[in-house]
Amino acid sequence: MRKILFLFIFILTTMFFGCRSITPSDFEPSYQNAQMLPRLSIWFDVPSFENAYGANSYSADGSTSPESPYGKGVFKVDETTKIYTAEKRIHDACKLWVYDMNNNIMDITGKKTGNIVLRIGSAYKKDNYKWSWLSGFTVGILNACGMPMCSNRTELEVIVEIYDLRDNLVAKFNERGTSKEYMAAYYGYYEFRRKAASEALEDGLIKIKELIQKDYAVINAKLR
Repeated sequence: MRKILFLFIFILTTMFFGCRSITPSDFEPSYQNAQMLPRLSIWFDVPSFENAYGANSYSADGSTSPESPYGKGVFKVDETTKIYTAEKRIHDACKLWVYDMNNNIMDITGKKTGNIVLRIGSAYKKDNYKWSWLSGFTVGILNACGMPMCSNRTELEVIVEIYDLRDNLVAKFNERGTSKEYMAAYYGYYEFRRKAASEALEDGLIKIKELIQKDYAVINAKLR
């Protein structure tokens, strides 16, 4: 009886305290371009992310930033921007985008030379519960040892547009980012979906940063 009680406590402790929450470092990409673009204003297409995640809580009147010529609901963003939506994955994406721009893509010193916009096109999100029957059969014992309860696969069409100060399109990049995360002792009931979404976005942005680096000379010349 004592062994059974100990095992039960061990399972509960692992499942409740082992589920790590999202941390700020999850939205701080480390891949930096060797040649940084000149300073650009950072823009974020909120409705495209709402469509991607099936959210409908966005309020056009709630943003602290003015709208742009790049479409309704596209706002200039920075570290202090508040986006009025209940979908945490949109807040996460904005935070990651601003950090990536300021630290890995552009030189924040000097005069502004243009604008850069992030949008999301098509999106695929699916939870896989193929381990659920085994979790129930083993009363969570294998989950306590690290077996996932389910997984989430997220694929995002990441779109980045660069404009000069006259709003002429300088460059446009389109790449797909993918990620798969598990719900077990890794991330909690919603956190693993947030993690998959941020990693899919980061994966797409890494591919786009490589393209920006490849076309750096042309882009830089058009912005200057």
